[in-house]
Amino acid sequence: MEMMKADKETVRSLAAMTKPLLVTLSAALLLLGAARAQDASLSKAQLEQALKLDPADPSANLGLAEVDYNEKQYALALPHYAKAGDHLRQNPEAILHYAQCEIEQGGPARATPVLALLAPQDGEHHFVAGEMLVRHQAYAAAAAEFGQARLSYDPYSSGYNQALAYFKAGDYPKTIDTANELLNQGHRTAELANLAGEAYLKHNQPKEAYNALRLATGLDPKNEDSYVDLCSISLSFDNYDLGIEIVNLGLSHLPNSMRLYLQRGVLRAMKGEFDDAQRDFAAAARLAPNDVSPQVSEGVLAMQMGRLDQSVDVLRRATALSPGNYLAQYWFAEALLRSGAAPDSPAGDEALAALQTSVRSNPEFWHSQADLGKVLLERGSVDQAISHLQRAAALNPSATSPLYLLAQAYRRKGDSERAQQLIAQVSKMQAEDREDLAKSDLRRIVVEGTAPQVN
Repeated sequence: MEMMKADKETVRSLAAMTKPLLVTLSAALLLLGAARAQDASLSKAQLEQALKLDPADPSANLGLAEVDYNEKQYALALPHYAKAGDHLRQNPEAILHYAQCEIEQGGPARATPVLALLAPQDGEHHFVAGEMLVRHQAYAAAAAEFGQARLSYDPYSSGYNQALAYFKAGDYPKTIDTANELLNQGHRTAELANLAGEAYLKHNQPKEAYNALRLATGLDPKNEDSYVDLCSISLSFDNYDLGIEIVNLGLSHLPNSMRLYLQRGVLRAMKGEFDDAQRDFAAAARLAPNDVSPQVSEGVLAMQMGRLDQSVDVLRRATALSPGNYLAQYWFAEALLRSGAAPDSPAGDEALAALQTSVRSNPEFWHSQADLGKVLLERGSVDQAISHLQRAAALNPSATSPLYLLAQAYRRKGDSERAQQLIAQVSKMQAEDREDLAKSDLRRIVVEGTAPQVN
């Protein structure tokens, strides 16, 4: 019995001596990068052996957590990071890895308490944390990390990214405040002034937006975005002459800007200068032959001028150029319908297919939903029509045409009471038809987006 007791004590003694050696060996392998596969396996085996001897050992837990992280075994890594204690707090890279594991397992919100372990003065790693959160679209949390980074890291990069993260989060007042702080501190860059201008626009402060965007063009006369945004302000206030003046200034610095020619074409069309507008759209098309926007604009302008055959031809080419572009498909269908395409004709089939493609490409565009509902109703597909018309009405509650068509659809189904309710609702709405397409046709091409959609 005494011998057995002595043997057990010897084993405990050897274990106590061996454990630090195992942890040291594994740590060394981790620091060397464990270049070969057998080295990584040995490192993991050594760490697992050490944890068998002492499951709470912080060094071994951190080492094994890092191995699991590198192997993308995030769920396995988490409990080991949680037991790493001060060893984790002293390793900012490991903190970032821990946060990434939490994001992978439960979303960005779970990373916040982990990132709080970063030292306040460690601006560089707070910046990296902000970038990580941006990749996962956790913009508000990212803004907080970039704000912390401003205290001890690159103040402009950190501040600009903070402002941009606020913008992405939809917090426009904080975007404006952050951008203005940086501008007042001497960081006068066009990208920052442009960001402030866009935030002012989103916050319904057009005068401030105009001033910020003019500053952006002064700081960088070749900043295309600033001119485009200024033109949008001019369009929103029907100040077409000012918009054309801005475009001309922009083209003096950017003579090959498709977007500026497109903007000027829209502005000229608003003034009724149709021939000049067509020339601008043609110039835009030459500069960007693979961009569908100039062709869509040309087709819509031809439609407004009553040249429906020309409009159909131009817009058919636009849909061939970019089949997935919801605006091209919508306006092609609109041109066909305005040309009198009957439901049971080849042109009617084309219009139906175009509207179906437009809705698939962008279900949130209420005009396509409404027109598709109308076409389906004319074809006798009442239930399908109701579905699309209800969607259109939900997307734009101020539009009367989907409600009126819904009333017709319910009447066909024999639901006279529901139809009458909708007619009464329409009669109470404002007389002005807000979805009227007349002069807003070309304007919407700019507002909805001039870039071609991904096919």
